[in-house]
Amino acid sequence: MAEAMTADPESEFRAQTGVDWAEVARLVLTSRAMDELEETRLVPEKKVLYQFSARGHDMAQVILGMHLRDGDAACGYYRSRPMLLALGVPLADALGSGMGLAGGYSDGRDIGVVFNYPNPGGAHALPMCGGVGAQYTPAAGWAQAIAYKSKVLGEKDDGAIAVVLGGDASCATGGFWSALTIATTQSLPLLFYIEDNGYGISVPSDYQTPGRDIAANLARGNCTPSADRACARRSGTVPRRVHAADRYPSARRLGLNRDQFRARHHDRATEARIDGAGIRGLCGPGGR
Repeated sequence: MAEAMTADPESEFRAQTGVDWAEVARLVLTSRAMDELEETRLVPEKKVLYQFSARGHDMAQVILGMHLRDGDAACGYYRSRPMLLALGVPLADALGSGMGLAGGYSDGRDIGVVFNYPNPGGAHALPMCGGVGAQYTPAAGWAQAIAYKSKVLGEKDDGAIAVVLGGDASCATGGFWSALTIATTQSLPLLFYIEDNGYGISVPSDYQTPGRDIAANLARGNCTPSADRACARRSGTVPRRVHAADRYPSARRLGLNRDQFRARHHDRATEARIDGAGIRGLCGPGGR
């Protein structure tokens, strides 16, 4: 009886999930320290010219990255560095590539927050592009390759998936809808991981998505051909809920819409323009 009364629900949760929460905390804090270093030193010194912070997006991305394995591939966008850290991108590369420094795996050709990471033996980060919406169709191609291996080549289906990350405003791009068409018509193992903070830079979601909820719209339509390929909207900030939704490989969920709160503006250049104009309050949940 005494043991039951003194049981710590949070301790039980940490034990049951199988997630290394100390590693989650380390990677989240590392990501935030890198953001702060860029904001306070490297941008003012003009050593980083393309800066996007990920505060508020980081925990969910780290947990997602820790669930991926060899055979999976992820295609992110300019705010996906926390997931890349979880996949194992070295800190020197994660910071130095944004400064155009030679010597890393990209030899200075990446622009910092936009990565490629072949990662033999682990989950792969497909080459990214700075263009909004450009990440979707490459991820659909990886999902097609997974299906081709099992259906055409006759190799065992080991549950591999492709994951694509994007902000809610990117759901208004042609790349998103092209990939959605490919994934749904062919029942591909592609997870659309949408980080929804309610704004595209300073444009509210009302002007991007009818009803402000792409997951609900797709769930009401004919975009989920089977029960194991559902669309859902979940918290991106509460650890218990984040983990529960990210245990997806066996479910091969079609779409996951994350409610996010970002603690910074869309990007450092936008923040400077807003501050210079004397405008306040656009930060909140702001940006793609």
